[in-house]
Amino acid sequence: MKKLSVKMKITLWYTGLIVIILGAIFAAVLLATDKVLLLGVQNKLEEEVYDFAEELKIDNAGRLRLEKLDFLKDGVRLAVYHENGQMITGLVASGLPATPFADELLQKAGNGQQNWFVYDFYFKPRHAENFYWVRGTVPLSSVYAERDKILWQCALFFPLLILLAALGGYWITKKAFRPVTRITEAAAQISSGSDLSKRIELEGADDEIDTLAKTFDGMFARLEAAFEAERQFTDDASHELRTPTSVIIAQAECGLQQPDSESKQQALQGVLQQARKMSKLVNQLLQLARADRHQASLDLEVFDLSELTEVVAEEAKGLAEAKAITLTAEIEPAVMVQADQTLLMRIWLNLLTNAVKYGRQQGQIWLTLTSDGQNAIGTVRDDGIGISADELPKIWKRFYRINTARSGGADSGTGLGLAMVKWMVESHGGMVSVVSEVGVGSSFSFTIPLRPLEK
Repeated sequence: MKKLSVKMKITLWYTGLIVIILGAIFAAVLLATDKVLLLGVQNKLEEEVYDFAEELKIDNAGRLRLEKLDFLKDGVRLAVYHENGQMITGLVASGLPATPFADELLQKAGNGQQNWFVYDFYFKPRHAENFYWVRGTVPLSSVYAERDKILWQCALFFPLLILLAALGGYWITKKAFRPVTRITEAAAQISSGSDLSKRIELEGADDEIDTLAKTFDGMFARLEAAFEAERQFTDDASHELRTPTSVIIAQAECGLQQPDSESKQQALQGVLQQARKMSKLVNQLLQLARADRHQASLDLEVFDLSELTEVVAEEAKGLAEAKAITLTAEIEPAVMVQADQTLLMRIWLNLLTNAVKYGRQQGQIWLTLTSDGQNAIGTVRDDGIGISADELPKIWKRFYRINTARSGGADSGTGLGLAMVKWMVESHGGMVSVVSEVGVGSSFSFTIPLRPLEK
């Protein structure tokens, strides 16, 4: 048996609720109609009797003037009687049994086939010497006929109302679930991999479905970005690994073809250099992959960051001298931190290596380390070629290198240095930033908490 859709279930539930409500209304109408109609008939009967009594006048001879009286008003039959109960004139319902007079008391009389309401009024007209009775009678069959008419109207109108409610409910439900259908279609296209740029992009009321659609749009955008980043990462990693692999193969083949030991030595040196580059690249990729999976752990220890920075600065001076660059270090003494010593050393080395690589010949590099009581603040500034504003947000991406001029040809590195710096700083709970201007230079700054935050 085919299961009902959510739209059909809601429509059936909504229609069933309407049926229950209308059924309750019908029962209430059935119970209340008799009382309401009977009360209306009673009021009308009493009103007609009193009005008729006011119309009765006495002529100059002391007799009732009956020539202009109307004895049938709105279904009420009216008659005038002497004080002793003898009828003077009027209309009496056929089949009405003898009913004793009772002043201003509503009576119910019947003959087994039909029932009537009877109402009497005992009064003395103005200028009259005697009392008279005015009797009004109305058949209850008119009440039941009116009730049946109302019930038949309900019986005919309620099914039409139920049908309209069902059709309207289904239309509203279908319209309300239309965004869900679009969400499903978009998710199906994305899951098949055919169109990662597909979006729902609803336009309409700002309701829960619209919020859901916007949430899915945001999720789809992140999925597309993640797939694009993964594709770019795969392409870049393949490219970076292919270059040293090709060099290793070429050097090895060259060494095998050379009989003299010197050529083989050079080939082996080339193979070793490229193998080290590949090893460095693979290690960096492994660390970043572990960081992505939150599996990378820090080896925290308390040490003097100032001493570590001095050691790194001395090592970097040798690199800077090869390019005739002057490295100036301003290091605040005794900056104690609890951090991973190896990672902090690599942060300094990566930033200083970049500053030397992209600095000017005979230029300047400034290294500073200070503390504000809560964080260690490190800065590496150079007067090199700088970075354009459009490319600044991209430099933290893996394998991103701006252009061949900035990359520096063969000594371009892996393109993972700044990505590693960003991860190493943030893994300590710190922040890294850059300010740069083309032709002026770049300034990289980072903060490391003196004590790690408790998690």
